[in-house]
Amino acid sequence: MLRQVARVRRWCPGWLVGAVVNCVALAAFGQMPQDRPATLPLTTPLGAPATAQQNAQPAIAPGQLVVDVIIDGEHTSKDYEIQKHIHTRRDREFDPEILQADVRRLVTSGLFRDVKTYTEQVPGGVVVRFKVFERARIGEIKFLGNRGISDKKLLKEIGVKKHDPLNSYAAEESCRKIEELYRTSGYTKANVSIFEGDKPGDKDLVFLINEGYLERVSSVGFEGNTIAPDEVLKTKIQSKPGYFWYFFGGKVDRNKIDADVQALTAYYRSLGYFRARISRALDYDEAGKWLALKFIIDEGPRYKVRNVSVEGGEKFATDPLLGFLELKGGEYFNQSESNKDVSTLIDLYGSQGHVFADVQADLRFLEEPGQLDVAYRIKEGDVFRVSEVNVHIGGEFPHTKQTVVLARVSQRPGDIIDIREVRNSERRLKASQLFAGTQNDGEPPRIVVRPPDIASLGDLDEPPRKRPTIRGQEPEAPPVAPVIAARPVLQPQPVPSIYSWDGRSPSAPPQYPPTIAPAPSHYAPQPR
Repeated sequence: MLRQVARVRRWCPGWLVGAVVNCVALAAFGQMPQDRPATLPLTTPLGAPATAQQNAQPAIAPGQLVVDVIIDGEHTSKDYEIQKHIHTRRDREFDPEILQADVRRLVTSGLFRDVKTYTEQVPGGVVVRFKVFERARIGEIKFLGNRGISDKKLLKEIGVKKHDPLNSYAAEESCRKIEELYRTSGYTKANVSIFEGDKPGDKDLVFLINEGYLERVSSVGFEGNTIAPDEVLKTKIQSKPGYFWYFFGGKVDRNKIDADVQALTAYYRSLGYFRARISRALDYDEAGKWLALKFIIDEGPRYKVRNVSVEGGEKFATDPLLGFLELKGGEYFNQSESNKDVSTLIDLYGSQGHVFADVQADLRFLEEPGQLDVAYRIKEGDVFRVSEVNVHIGGEFPHTKQTVVLARVSQRPGDIIDIREVRNSERRLKASQLFAGTQNDGEPPRIVVRPPDIASLGDLDEPPRKRPTIRGQEPEAPPVAPVIAARPVLQPQPVPSIYSWDGRSPSAPPQYPPTIAPAPSHYAPQPR
């Protein structure tokens, strides 16, 4: 050490040599200033990288009382608009996880490009400070080059207003919406770009629009169709020529044309042409303003039904069920007939208490060309009886009593639920002319069968409790919605005969166990 001091003495002034000697001596005795505890500033950024000085400062322990929440930074947003995103509140316990969640909510709100937080230990708790860096606000919104669509319609389409936060995502999304509007308005070659608003420092949102020509449909034709004439196929599509000398309608929309291809394909498949293929040809005139649209159809073979079967049902015998189905073996497949058969089976099981029965049509294609089997797979579910009937009457000033609605509902607590009676009751409510929706003036009355909550039913064998006669006024509910609460029937039910079922009631109705509770007296009709 003395040799090093001697070397320094040769080329350094005397005062510098003394300073070096003092530092060496202090280091030898372990008294360097870096070992002294440092003092931190009053505010410490939360989540900042820890330094040697910050490690010496004890961290803010969770559970302390928040003395105050301060919002710093230059911002035009009102403090209450910022506070609604912050869950760290005054006189609540401090929680770092909640504070980090506050930062995420502020950033995702779109109002700020960055948010920093600081904590300050004070007597009685901790002060939390949010420093926000606000995004630029939109000064003006302009559209350059638009002639076919007005500024007002474009502003409504993009949904962005003056003084909203300006960011590149909002600008690009607005550009996409404008292009989509032009595509659906007949300007299929329109091009929209952002002239101002997607770069740092921009204050206005300006779009540059190149509309191109307005394209219209001059004619619609079909080629290759044999099962249906052109007039029938035109009713299945949306693309049509204009009317009144082409001044109204007829604008080209590529999305509609693609949807028309799907609609025609679905129509052919509903008639049994499962291999039908539809394409379209677009023939423009020389100016590119008029389009002759033609759909080219390859129908393919039409499939026949070889066999119809019913699987999974235990309530009824299989052979009688087949007699009520419209789709028969040896006929061409028809989707509408198959849908009617599904509804028939659901009504049949629903009339015997299987209100949640599920019926699905399974199409099984065979190796033989143009042949398939149709199997109706049935999941009967349990038999349910009515537990209680709740009435919800909405409206601004509801005054109709519940008994007025209950008088038109034929299902009573204790009855086996009949889905046909539920529909008849719903029709009676609509025909009463007492509620909205019966004359196209709102949502019509409807009846909902609510699945049971098995955990809250208690003893299923005990009779339903009598409910008091009250007037239902629930503004959030539909206008009139009787809710039938179902209870599962635990006793075994006899198998009814349906050999002469006419779609309304079996010829020999089943004899249910004599445990059905009588209808409460308050269900009797009362004058309004």
